[in-house]
Amino acid sequence: MTKHMKYKTLIFIALISWLTACQEKGKDGKVLDTITTGKIRIMVDEGYQPVIASCIDVFDSIYRTAKIDAVYTSEGEAMKGLLDDSVQVVIVGRKLTQEELGYFESRGFTPPQTPIAYDALAFVLNPANPDSVFTVEQITDMLTGKTSKWSQLNPKSKLGDIQIVFDNPLSGTLRYVKDSIIRTGAPITSTAAAVKTNEEVINYVKQKKNAIGIIAANWISDTDDGGVQMFKREIRIADIAEKAGEEGYGPNQAYLATHKYPFKRCMYVINAQARRNGLGAGLASYLAGDAQRIMLKDGLLPANAVTRLVKVSKE
Repeated sequence: MTKHMKYKTLIFIALISWLTACQEKGKDGKVLDTITTGKIRIMVDEGYQPVIASCIDVFDSIYRTAKIDAVYTSEGEAMKGLLDDSVQVVIVGRKLTQEELGYFESRGFTPPQTPIAYDALAFVLNPANPDSVFTVEQITDMLTGKTSKWSQLNPKSKLGDIQIVFDNPLSGTLRYVKDSIIRTGAPITSTAAAVKTNEEVINYVKQKKNAIGIIAANWISDTDDGGVQMFKREIRIADIAEKAGEEGYGPNQAYLATHKYPFKRCMYVINAQARRNGLGAGLASYLAGDAQRIMLKDGLLPANAVTRLVKVSKE
């Protein structure tokens, strides 16, 4: 080996040693993640799986030294994991409550809560159901059991009892129903059925003519996706009107942007990593920034980007 090559080798070894020494380490001596490197496990509300899975695939392909291990579960389980410290980052359809904030503040920090997109609750029906436009009041009455038969909404209907089905007793969907639709504190009807996932809700409605399913709109929002196209051929998506006699609107991107669809909700990344330069912060920044185009493509309303609405003339 020549003297010049030895010199280069020494410089290279010194550089690697310096970079290794500069890496932040935990109390156990292990190298900590950074905004673009390392590995973290997160929990995501299963209702957002289609879009978040796409975003994470792209994030991992851009930052090849980073790995996001996403667990898709109910909102309740995700929040439990956050408070139990089994995960430090969650993506859910609500912000922290005052009690939850107090818990983190007692530990000396306040988790950033980053809005990334708006989606909606969608109500889906069997294609055999002739009724596909409901008012907010009619939806509320069905949810509470005040309206329990389809003939109460349409005297000509022969579908019998209304069967409400949702994804999970701990889901963000059910929490939103209680907090933002029913509101009065009245319980959801005892005849409502719970399955496990949004996909199972869709499959249930496909088989039951009298069913009305409640799902996250993200499961049917990406019209370019083959799976979504199949779902839409096998179910009907209900339009919702604010009041009787008014026009109904579906859970579409444009109607979320113009506030015409009433059951809109915001998605948040809650990052409980105490370090502000961890991979959780990098993921949140990506989802609120570059990934907004993926949100837009998936049919959601990006939280931090302008949506262009085009009015088509009927002339």
